[in-house]
Amino acid sequence: MKKQIIGILTVLGFAAVCVTPALGEDLDALAGKWSVQKTNEDGQRYTQKIEIKKSKFTFTISDREGETRLYAEGDVKLDKAGPLKVIVFLNIKAGQTSSDTQAVDDTYTSIYKLEGDGSWVLATNFDKDRERQKPSLDVYRKATPTPK
Repeated sequence: MKKQIIGILTVLGFAAVCVTPALGEDLDALAGKWSVQKTNEDGQRYTQKIEIKKSKFTFTISDREGETRLYAEGDVKLDKAGPLKVIVFLNIKAGQTSSDTQAVDDTYTSIYKLEGDGSWVLATNFDKDRERQKPSLDVYRKATPTPK
């Protein structure tokens, strides 16, 4: 029995070592500013932006005139769920501006894929039902070069 447990722990440890560098590379690739243009149910266009620096993120939604309607910040963590890559947004503070934030008692887990053309595909709000936040599939484009 001890040999089986040691064998399983060895395999799990090896798998963790193999996965961790890949996720670290993804975190490096995600560093920078990303944006996507969207249209709401009333036909009004708006922009969502995400900036990732190390293990932190900032997220904004701006209207057509560029005025910020939502600001959020917090921590970001990458993980795997079987063959899927997952990004977790946690320890979130949000408000209308960066000086007007309050803690949000929620964690957002999204499936993502980095494409070879430099785009970031993000499937959001599939992790649980949220009022007024429908599931979506967005293709973000890098807005700035990767900061070093």
